[in-house]
Amino acid sequence: MLQTLVTIHSWTRWLVLAALLGAIVLGSLRFRDEADWSPHFHQVAVMVIDVQVAIGAVIWLFYDGAKRGFFYAVLHPVAMLLALGVAHAGFGIAKRRNEPKSWLIATISYFVALLLIIAAIPWDRL
Repeated sequence: MLQTLVTIHSWTRWLVLAALLGAIVLGSLRFRDEADWSPHFHQVAVMVIDVQVAIGAVIWLFYDGAKRGFFYAVLHPVAMLLALGVAHAGFGIAKRRNEPKSWLIATISYFVALLLIIAAIPWDRL
């Protein structure tokens, strides 16, 4: 069961990357047009990260994540939690401001989250 969860977690990384890339592209295009802020796609992107982190937390807790070396015990979960926090903070600030500049705030936060995620993905487990 847990190995199946690890496989799901491994494959859904692509969904997270695609959602963040989509949010970054959408945000940068909409910011240039000074379009009204619409949080719907951004909310989906953040929810995809939420689900991925939740799956990862279950794996870490029940699959001896703390005993699997520094990368899996510390670096990967801390970086992913930071990425989640950055994405949520950017989305929350942008949603509260609710103006065209909100696109830029959200886009920058998603870009930082994407960098954190890319840096902490175990690429050897494709």
